[in-house]
Amino acid sequence: MPYYHIRIIYHDPESIWRDTLYQLDLTDKDVETFVELYQRGQVLFKGKWRNVSSIEELEIRETPDNSGIYKSMSGLGSVEGVIFGSRGVSKDVTTMFIKSKPKFIEKHAKQSISDKNVFIVHGHDIQPVEELKRMLIGFGLNPIVLHEQPSGSRTIVEKLEKYSDVGYTFVILTVDDVFYQKKEVEELVVEKRINRARQNVILEFGYFVGKLGRDKVCCLHKGDAELPSDMQGIVYVRFKESIEECRDMIIKELRKVGYTF
Repeated sequence: MPYYHIRIIYHDPESIWRDTLYQLDLTDKDVETFVELYQRGQVLFKGKWRNVSSIEELEIRETPDNSGIYKSMSGLGSVEGVIFGSRGVSKDVTTMFIKSKPKFIEKHAKQSISDKNVFIVHGHDIQPVEELKRMLIGFGLNPIVLHEQPSGSRTIVEKLEKYSDVGYTFVILTVDDVFYQKKEVEELVVEKRINRARQNVILEFGYFVGKLGRDKVCCLHKGDAELPSDMQGIVYVRFKESIEECRDMIIKELRKVGYTF
């Protein structure tokens, strides 16, 4: 079977440098998937989503053997140099796969990269955070958790503003704090126990509702955590032990606002 190899020269608009990137030993199905994404205006290449508008050169090569066969020919160079060089070991099949330029609007393509970012607001319970991260990565999305991002001497609010360029937010409400509310009932003082999420979670909840709109915020809540009384029109999804219980609903809500998997 033939093996396919892709080379792109990529110029990140936020950098002065151009990167030459390779993906080797692909199947024809791998290349077809790449081309399909390319026509939509963005590609997943070397583990990152990249705007097609920033790809300055693209070449697809075919070889009869996998790249390991050509290591002995590389000498002090690289296998990539052998495959994409002028030694006659490969043939250019770029036009066989890509027959037309991608049909996309550059502005939309750039926005779609940001839309791959999905923010996760959470409290002390880390297990559902890790479960949700794995699920979103499996969907081809990029989950952002605030405490995992570099601070760079920023305050919490400044850090939140920097990393809030996202297309969707999940808020995980778990019982982190307990307080007692006192009420007078027929001259008796009655204490009512209330389980609630951390106050920073509620703050960030409101922040993203204001920034993205209610249709792009979903609240996943566990146990008997108190739900915000003034957050109407938000999707609330309850789970008992694992975020996997909400998988179908999460997919449904993401697709409702335009995500595809």
